[in-house]
Amino acid sequence: MKTKPWLLLTVLPLLLFVNSASAANDQAQLNAQDQKVIDYLVKDWGEDYSVTSVDIAMNAVKVFPSDESRFRIGNYIKAHPELHEIIRRWGWVTLVLTPDEKLIARALINAERNGKPAPSLTELAKAVGVKDPDVKRGLAMLERYEILKKDNKTGGVGYAVIPRYIKWEPRLDFVFHKISLDSGRQFNVN
Repeated sequence: MKTKPWLLLTVLPLLLFVNSASAANDQAQLNAQDQKVIDYLVKDWGEDYSVTSVDIAMNAVKVFPSDESRFRIGNYIKAHPELHEIIRRWGWVTLVLTPDEKLIARALINAERNGKPAPSLTELAKAVGVKDPDVKRGLAMLERYEILKKDNKTGGVGYAVIPRYIKWEPRLDFVFHKISLDSGRQFNVN
């Protein structure tokens, strides 16, 4: 079957328009403050071996660190791995979760993977070194990012780990080290 050139010339611009409209829509989901954080991250990633996370970037550019804005920025990073090699190398989870969320996730993943009972809210709070409300916020964010799901049958805090994260080897996404330089610059390394 021979393709008609006029058909290709008609369809190709339409596809390009739809694709650019989709990219513009993604960009439109970020407000100016969110974009400021993204711009900082893209510039900072890879400098001094940094794997700077969203929460540190928000503090660096003096953007109020709300869960909602972190979630918007995190989803943008998740949807756009082409932004930087750091996203593709270390994974979006490394960049969007706070240290407390990473520790909460690690505790639940290790318990489930090792066949141990899920920790209670109090046990998680003690293990992470935060208060119960902070654990609840962390669990809610982990659920929003589809790392955990509510499951009352699991006991403990009532969340189960999404299967893909249980066998996550080597689970580098939950490993982090925060570096603070004398200049005041902060960043993560893995």
